[in-house]
Amino acid sequence: MRTLLSAAVAAILGCVAVHPARASDAEQLRAAMKSARWTGPLLASNAETLPHGHIYTEPYFFDGISGGDHHPGSSGFYQYGLTDNWTVGVQPFFSVGTKRFNRGAAIGDFKLLSQVRLSHFRPDHQVPSVALVTNLIVPTGKHDRLGALKNGHGSGSLEPEIGINVQQYFLLKNGRLLRGRINVLKGFPLRSDVTGRSVYGTVAGFRGHARPGSKTSVILGAEYSLTKEWVVAFDVEGDHWGETHVTGRDASGSLIDQRTPKSWNVGFAPAVEYNWSDRAGAILGVWIVPKGHNTQASVTPAIAIQRFW
Repeated sequence: MRTLLSAAVAAILGCVAVHPARASDAEQLRAAMKSARWTGPLLASNAETLPHGHIYTEPYFFDGISGGDHHPGSSGFYQYGLTDNWTVGVQPFFSVGTKRFNRGAAIGDFKLLSQVRLSHFRPDHQVPSVALVTNLIVPTGKHDRLGALKNGHGSGSLEPEIGINVQQYFLLKNGRLLRGRINVLKGFPLRSDVTGRSVYGTVAGFRGHARPGSKTSVILGAEYSLTKEWVVAFDVEGDHWGETHVTGRDASGSLIDQRTPKSWNVGFAPAVEYNWSDRAGAILGVWIVPKGHNTQASVTPAIAIQRFW
């Protein structure tokens, strides 16, 4: 994983000049940045950090549609600038059941966020903004002891994550800006206790453990500033899940040892942003994931509203 992150950062830094920009170039870029407002694309995360003492909120509302079933829910980012170069926060997850035996709201796994900025883009020194990401997924969602026909909404596993976020601005010939992002994130889930019917396919009477497969995500995001208020955005995300291993004994005492194979998919997310001030805006888009390797196809329309405090 360390090699992968190093390669990603080297590739970005290797193709962007790290020398101070000429005064005329810096002035043009500074003017272009003042005439553009951003919410951020639907999937790729920012490499910048919040100024000390400031708060950022961006709740998401979505409906995951797969196999004809709807899975509405909410997530989002709630962050605080601990220092100018260190932002912390939380990413909650909630789902809403629509079927007869699963109606109502449920809590999923929450994610604790931490991001340390290593470099900062400026018009007069145009290196990419790069940040080190260290998150922790907390198993707050129910994953086992499920009633008949009930759905689980968590993994039951504590999962540290590490990654790199990169962001760069590009001044186009028409004076407008293109903003690009790269995210690389790797999770390392720990072993989880499992009892009874669970999200891992076990049934009543089972007692044992599950080790979820690790997840690796690579996201490429781009935004084009049409006007000061309007932005079009596009993301491409590739996800890979490792093998999940479940061991234990069923109600009769027989040994259970099952493995879920590795899987991957690639999806894309077009979106449009409208930012009515330098501190607030909204994004509307759809995340489209064709059928992948051992994964189902899905379509997820989403809307988010961001506010800087």
